[in-house]
Amino acid sequence: MIGVLESKFWDSTPKELEPYRKMDELNEKRIDYHNWMLGQYILSAVSTAVSGVLAGKKSKAKYIETPILQEIMGQEEQMPDPKRDFNRFSAWAVVFNERFEKGKV
Repeated sequence: MIGVLESKFWDSTPKELEPYRKMDELNEKRIDYHNWMLGQYILSAVSTAVSGVLAGKKSKAKYIETPILQEIMGQEEQMPDPKRDFNRFSAWAVVFNERFEKGKV
């Protein structure tokens, strides 16, 4: 499913459907990355628990203290904002469509 209505799908050319395909690919990559991060949290939890059982009080294993994305980006302000990104894309799409209708694209 690439996020396009069935009626639009059947009435469109492959070139018109290309942005939907790209959007679907980006969404799949986002989901894959999210699942990878979830795996990192699970790995940290399991390794902390197993180390605690096997090494007891001598265990130095600790669960992740800060969110992974916060460490990667350095600051919370840089976290992705889906609403902001949607608004930017919507504004770009309006301008693009206006230019397209005038034949400037």
